Amino acid sequence: MKRRLAISSAAIALLALIAGCSFFGGDEPNYTNWEPELSPDGRTLVYETPEGEEDLELYTRDVTTGETRQLTFNETADWSPTWSPDGDRIAYASVTGEGDDQNVDVYVIDLATLEIERLTTHGKVDVNPHWAVDGRIYFNSDRSGAWEIYSIDPETKTLTIITDSGG
Repeated sequence: MKRRLAISSAAIALLALIAGCSFFGGDEPNYTNWEPELSPDGRTLVYETPEGEEDLELYTRDVTTGETRQLTFNETADWSPTWSPDGDRIAYASVTGEGDDQNVDVYVIDLATLEIERLTTHGKVDVNPHWAVDGRIYFNSDRSGAWEIYSIDPETKTLTIITDSGG
């Protein structure tokens, strides 16, 4: 029930942003291009853009030419993109499953092939990925019963809990 509530709350907040309404009254600007992150070489931005009512897709944009490229093509929300240190891949969070079986996991997309790999498969929520200079992807998860920081090696899939609040 808590997992459903957390996913539902996140979905409601996301939809509120996309729809342009505010929880605090008044109107907010439309949610269009969000969470930009500059590539390691400084030439390309990755960001998310809404495509439909409940869908966010990832795009890149060349900062010099303005050329855009859509990276993800699905009917779920893909968000929080983060570049690999070499600039060849992007990790991000995405919703998987449907109905009561919805979950959020961390994925990686290869920019040369657009092949997508699911890195985390735990039944709890894995969000806020950040690809660090040490090659590991750090993220938050509630898999221990409390929100903690974890890291995963995208090559070996070795998972490490970084914080442990004893939750």
